[in-house]
Amino acid sequence: MSGEDLVDLRHLAESQAALRRIAAVAAAGSPPETVFDTVTAEAAALLDGALVALARFEPNRDEAVVLAQTGGHVAVGVRIPVTGETSIARMRRSGRAERVDGYTGGPGTEVIERLGIRAGVSVPVTVDGALWGALGVTSRTGPLPAGVEDRLAVFVEILAAAAAGAEARENARVLAAEQAALLRVAALVGRGAPAAEIFDVVAEEAAGLIDDEATTLVRYEGDRTFLVLAHRHGPAPVGLRFTVPADDAGTLDQMMRTLRPARLDRYDVVADRSFSNQDFGVGSSVSVPVVVDGRLWGSLGTLNEGRRLPETTEGRLAKFAELVASALANAAARAELERFGAEQAARRRVAELVARGAALDEVFVAVATEASDIVGRLAANLFRYDGDVVTAVAVCRSPFPPGLQLPAGGDGIAGDMVRERRPLRYATLAGTGSARAARDFDLGALVAVPIMVEGRLWGGLTVTPPPGVLPPSDAEDRLSELAELAAAAIANAENKAKLRASRARVVAAADETRKRLQRDVHDGAQQRLVQTVLALRLGLDAAARGDDPSDLVREALEHAERATVELRDIVHGILPASLARGGLRAGIDSLVATSMTAVDVDTSGLPSRRLPGEVEVTAYFVVAEALTNVAKHARATRAQVTVAEDADLLVIEVSDDGVGGADPRGGSGLTGLLDRVEALDGSLRLASSGAPGTTLQVTLPLSHAEERLSRHSPAAALLRP
Repeated sequence: MSGEDLVDLRHLAESQAALRRIAAVAAAGSPPETVFDTVTAEAAALLDGALVALARFEPNRDEAVVLAQTGGHVAVGVRIPVTGETSIARMRRSGRAERVDGYTGGPGTEVIERLGIRAGVSVPVTVDGALWGALGVTSRTGPLPAGVEDRLAVFVEILAAAAAGAEARENARVLAAEQAALLRVAALVGRGAPAAEIFDVVAEEAAGLIDDEATTLVRYEGDRTFLVLAHRHGPAPVGLRFTVPADDAGTLDQMMRTLRPARLDRYDVVADRSFSNQDFGVGSSVSVPVVVDGRLWGSLGTLNEGRRLPETTEGRLAKFAELVASALANAAARAELERFGAEQAARRRVAELVARGAALDEVFVAVATEASDIVGRLAANLFRYDGDVVTAVAVCRSPFPPGLQLPAGGDGIAGDMVRERRPLRYATLAGTGSARAARDFDLGALVAVPIMVEGRLWGGLTVTPPPGVLPPSDAEDRLSELAELAAAAIANAENKAKLRASRARVVAAADETRKRLQRDVHDGAQQRLVQTVLALRLGLDAAARGDDPSDLVREALEHAERATVELRDIVHGILPASLARGGLRAGIDSLVATSMTAVDVDTSGLPSRRLPGEVEVTAYFVVAEALTNVAKHARATRAQVTVAEDADLLVIEVSDDGVGGADPRGGSGLTGLLDRVEALDGSLRLASSGAPGTTLQVTLPLSHAEERLSRHSPAAALLRP
């Protein structure tokens, strides 16, 4: 085994040990900042104490915020530009690992050079298919060693899983804070508090949800004139009247014309056409209308001196504007406000459960209970889709027993949800495919909203009142936010489970590889070398006695040569020389040449150029595993291997005329193969229903293959020819 191979094995062992430590921290439910700190510390340790930092890209901005770092080379929370020719800026544009071996004052490097950084490498961290941030290592002395990109890449999958969980928890936390603020305002409205008190609290609570920016509530008095009623840090005092000029280009003018929220992020471009910029020094603002009985009553707005306001500003202000409008409506609206407050409280309770990572069963029961409460204490049910059936995982005031299973296909309600994937309402279930269930459980109408988890239909939340009772007309809207909270909890739990399973498989595969190498070296080459040493010693003894040592020297030479062959075979098993030198076509030919089963090969569809290294290695092991299974299990007389490029895909198909019945759960190696294929965003399909013959088909995308593998596979360093 060469020194380079030993170094690679040592690097792999160190990487696996680091990943195990990180996985233990993540699986224990540690806060995201703890996971991020652990990742950067482990990466720095693997790189001999290098300066490592993790940064998250800011949406719609050319900057990233530092979340974790080592060595104190940059402060956590610092925003760094991602424009110009820095490694992180290049990586954001290309979507793959980038390096800069020497900063020489190029565009956008001012902050980097101010930190004393001379070189850097950045690798992408992708969450749910979108570029989320960067893991980078920097040097204050000179270029970083070759291979740093690969060693950083082993951490990005676990970072992505931790970031996805953190995003879900943060969204739930923000939603909980928003619902709590709205609830406090709704409580004032519900008890009939004085308007001035409500206005002051609205301005204060709204500001708190948008980074405490200046917030102002104004009343429209006609003829483009407004009166300031309340504010939080606002530039205009309470009681001030001001008139918006007819040719104004600010947000109040836009809002008056459209009765819709208006935003302007750069007042400097309309400085001479906006009184807001001239009189109040506004740099960025949002205005949302307060509409009562279809007429403009006023506006709730926020502004600052130039920072871009958060993307969620309009939506959050609009909810407070709705509360203000409700407070100003007639007495008949009071019951509606009480209901709104109850809904916000219900959603906040569920959001708090999600934010603290409560068990799914607890979240499910809370979702069903709160859903029942916010639709007038009607029966509510939370269902999960599982193949051809739907299962009731939680119910409240419902005739359905927990665990009830109903068909998911056909023309029933569950089948409609599978096909439509949108909120559904039925005034009656008579005449539908669910009519029998309606009779059995005494159901009348039904409202159902889907629960979508990362783009797939997970289940549904339903309201099922008895005959003669109709759900509220806006039941779909009331249930939708609860369904989204349930989806956040489910996604968080599933991502954590996937993380544990993936880490366990990586650790098991690495352990098995080490054991196999140890066993192969000990049982083969090591024994040959021991025999070589013994034969040479006996030869020396013979020579000392004056005897001819030629036979013993020849025996030693024979053992040494056989040890060399066995070591070459071991290295060949790690990465076949034929594949590294000749590409995929040569690698497949070498497999076929040693196959115990007759194999027909068609590689005419392969291009003459070399494919990305990770694609070639994965395709090689697909064919190797398939032919091994054919020889061991299929009892086949012949196999067929076809490999071809189809548009941007590499398609590998291995079939045989054996007994069939292959099952990936039987330990055939297909589970590990699936992990390898999915690391490249590929797909694997096995057709072996018990009839004669088995067909394994794998498709591998060719574009950005190296980026995907480095993102997903901690063992990427061993998979490079």
